[in-house]
Amino acid sequence: MGAAPVFEVTSGAGNLPRLTLVAPDGARAEIYQYGAQVVSWIPAGGQDRLFLSRASQFRSGAPIRGGIPVAFPQFGAFGTLPLHGLVRLMLWEFGGAESIRDQASAVFRLHDTEASRELWPHPFQAELTVSIGGNRLQTTLAVTNPGAEPFSFTAALHTYLGVSEISRSAIKGLTGLTYRDSAAGGVQKRETAPQVDFTGEVNRTYFAAPADTLLVTPQSTTIIRKAGFSDIVVWNPGAEKCAAMPDLEPDDYRRFVCVEAVTVAEPVQLAPGKRWQGSQTLLA
Repeated sequence: MGAAPVFEVTSGAGNLPRLTLVAPDGARAEIYQYGAQVVSWIPAGGQDRLFLSRASQFRSGAPIRGGIPVAFPQFGAFGTLPLHGLVRLMLWEFGGAESIRDQASAVFRLHDTEASRELWPHPFQAELTVSIGGNRLQTTLAVTNPGAEPFSFTAALHTYLGVSEISRSAIKGLTGLTYRDSAAGGVQKRETAPQVDFTGEVNRTYFAAPADTLLVTPQSTTIIRKAGFSDIVVWNPGAEKCAAMPDLEPDDYRRFVCVEAVTVAEPVQLAPGKRWQGSQTLLA
């Protein structure tokens, strides 16, 4: 057994409650209870590997731009709900932290409210577990249906990975897959290139993606490993769209790429009393 994790809940930006979690080996993460959103991850002995916009709005009703937003019960605009669903704009409950060997973890919980049922008329229970240690960050989303009727949903861990220069970054591991190219109007294509490069806007959903995808930069390689999620989204807005987004600075597109564990092609069908779980592990 390792030492007990060090954690502290303080007021973060916008006076929103923020948890700082420190593993026995010094790995660190910061998670806002608003959205249960990881905004910083520093591997042991390393530097922050996530991107967080300096123009992000930390206020109720607005999403935090960066880190790992949780999308549920809708990914993107593929449905009738607000963009990326409901839970990234809700205040989650901090359920505690613990240490097992060299890993520290924290759990956050959320359930439906009167306001959420006005938009999506289903009872639900959600739990997000964040685990850190060494060169590893794992986020696990679990959803339970406590109601009497089944419901369906799509979901994602919308991860913003920091890079020093997007034009020198590439995504590998997706060759041969079918994808929806949202930057080209939603047409379906087959990935024939050995890697995804960034020379403009990229917004692609790769269907039935393998467990591991790689972010390769001149400085490092990051493994993005998913389980329970079926698909992978790769997104960078490019210069023109970035300049039009109020919670990004004009050149922020150069400093991040989103590689997202998602289930969107085939929504999850969750029967009463059943539980679904999906996870994403980043290995620096």
